[in-house]
Amino acid sequence: MGIIVGIDLGTTNSAVACLRRGKVQIVQIDGKNTVPSVVALRNDEIIVGQQAKSRLLIDPKNSVASSKREIGKDVHYNLGGKIFTPEDVAVNILKTIKMKASEALGEEVEEAVVTVPAYFTSEQRQITKSAAERAGLKVLRLMPEPTAAALDYGIDQNKNQTLMVYDLGGGTFDISIMQVKGNNFEILAVDGDSRLGGDDFDQVICNLLYKQINKDLNISITLEKERKYISAVTKVKEAAEKAKIDLSDMDEVEVILPNLIDDYCLEKTITRNEFNELSKPLIDRTIEKMNMAMKSINYTEDDIDRVILVGGSTKMPIIRESVKNRIKEPYMAPNVDEVVARGAALMATSLATPDYQKKSGIDLLKKIVVKEKTVFTYGIDLLDRYNKLVFTPIIKKGSMLPALDGVIGATSRPYQERVLLNVFRGDNPVPNENEYLGELVLDINKPMQQEIPILALFEIDENMIIRFRSVQLPISQEYAELIGSNDIKRLKAYLDMGRLKATEVIIDAKENGR
Repeated sequence: MGIIVGIDLGTTNSAVACLRRGKVQIVQIDGKNTVPSVVALRNDEIIVGQQAKSRLLIDPKNSVASSKREIGKDVHYNLGGKIFTPEDVAVNILKTIKMKASEALGEEVEEAVVTVPAYFTSEQRQITKSAAERAGLKVLRLMPEPTAAALDYGIDQNKNQTLMVYDLGGGTFDISIMQVKGNNFEILAVDGDSRLGGDDFDQVICNLLYKQINKDLNISITLEKERKYISAVTKVKEAAEKAKIDLSDMDEVEVILPNLIDDYCLEKTITRNEFNELSKPLIDRTIEKMNMAMKSINYTEDDIDRVILVGGSTKMPIIRESVKNRIKEPYMAPNVDEVVARGAALMATSLATPDYQKKSGIDLLKKIVVKEKTVFTYGIDLLDRYNKLVFTPIIKKGSMLPALDGVIGATSRPYQERVLLNVFRGDNPVPNENEYLGELVLDINKPMQQEIPILALFEIDENMIIRFRSVQLPISQEYAELIGSNDIKRLKAYLDMGRLKATEVIIDAKENGR
């Protein structure tokens, strides 16, 4: 029997944890509790982690960092002539975690709960799951990062409470409100921004440093193509990250980069107040997401028992102060960089067999139950009675997972040979104002003059991965009754039994753009 772990696949750093002797423990990779989520090419060899991060300074063109922000987008990286997608980068990170965790534990890591941002789309989740499987892992479940953090915090609290998890990582921001009752965690509201994180706060300092360099040298350093300028930009980014971290403990920092470009030395003093002021628009975006999450369930700050800060970026004092001013004094775990992996390990063990749980030294009298909700609305375009295409929601935002629903329509003209259904994500009644996900073409068997009924069926599993099917319904008394009563569950059962033959759409995030 192999080892089951929880993996936090982070934008900046990743972590892995497991249960042993009844306690959650972080599995060290290369002697550290976290591993940089960086991949690089060195002498035609792929390297991952701290070594790869070091390569960023000397060979940025053949190094990739923060690729998690690009998952689901048509982005490619050229490393020494080899083309990598964000999924490929994730595969290499997860392979390294699996291999080195197995070495550290003395047993093969085989299964995992892998965490994802709560605001990840279904395609981004599917890509993450695929990356883990390509890395040789059996994925027990994909789990939202804030939920995993709440699990680590709340599993031993023995009281009912409403938690808000403020999760500001390296590249993404999530806000989750959940009801905790014993081992039951029910997600009430989710919001977030998949392109807001610590990298953006680093960029605030980078911009200050770029401005100084451009003024001193009369150049635009980020537009220069020579290797020395590209290398200098990488050094500035590293210095900016360090300055941000130092400003959590100091009132001001002095950035000194000797011989940054030829014999040019950069010297710049940055105060915490200056950084806080320039970071305010970013922080305001997180507060607005908090407000939106509470508004969606008609909650106020008085309904929140505790706010939990998660993610390395929450170490900035301005974050704690802003959350305190809006809601209340937040709780900050001593291990904010590890709490997500720890919670994922708890969930992974909960999903394991009783024998494995016993081996891990834990006796879960009550299984951990996590009830999640969809964070987006999904639907298709259909003709209304005025023969106008409108967006028809099928599974609405906030539906409990797993979710199942459908809509019954019909052909729009006599002897129609095929039906085209476009799949969208969003809430706008105008289809093209929503995010286009893909299309399904249903060929009509034996076209006829009369309308032919068609079922469009959406299923979203507990990992928030979509399955969309469409099927031509027979014209018979039995099906007329099912159509009349809109019995979607019975029709779905007939599909699963093989009594109906469906066409299924494969929604590929890389093909979403129109």
